[in-house]
Amino acid sequence: MILLGTVWFSNLIYGQDSQRDFSEIMQTYYLHQDKDIVEKTIEFVNNPKADCKRLEPILTGFFGALFSNDTTVRSAFLKNSDKFQNTDFKQLFIFLNATNIDSIYSKTQLSPAFNDMNWSSYFATGNVKFLDKIISNVPLAENRIDRNLFLTGASAKWSLCSNARQNKQVKEHLMNQKDNKKIIKEILEKEPQEFKQEMKDIIVEQRAKGLWN
Repeated sequence: MILLGTVWFSNLIYGQDSQRDFSEIMQTYYLHQDKDIVEKTIEFVNNPKADCKRLEPILTGFFGALFSNDTTVRSAFLKNSDKFQNTDFKQLFIFLNATNIDSIYSKTQLSPAFNDMNWSSYFATGNVKFLDKIISNVPLAENRIDRNLFLTGASAKWSLCSNARQNKQVKEHLMNQKDNKKIIKEILEKEPQEFKQEMKDIIVEQRAKGLWN
């Protein structure tokens, strides 16, 4: 499954209301710093339908960056760690509490989920260094040997295009890029659906050649 940018919650969460509310909290946290983030997160992951494995990239990117950026929030989560009912979620948050996000990224392989982690980290902190990591993956969309690297680049292009249309800060950061102006221009001018269709077409083409099956 490819996780993509602003819609990375849409196919992962269990209830429409819970999905909408918690997704909005995460995608706007760097703007509003929801004061109830601890309680709302614990309530969210304690739902029996929450799948730790599927949510791990998003939660790792978001809370790993948030904990590294805000020691007060990090301490609050640690103090409430006994409230996590799911052992997997509890262990994940304890790990994130004790580990610097840059260390986590240094050991994370490139993949579409790597882009999602960086989107999550950006939405948690507003730090554009996480956008820069996504931007740096865009050239990988030209890879026709390694399918995973191709998908990493293609999902970077799609998610940057989609988010730039919904997020003023993302668009401004892209517009201020001095390198790869041709690629940035394409991202800003194309429709997100065009990138999704292009990605599908290339996969079909490669499979017709006996590759990526």
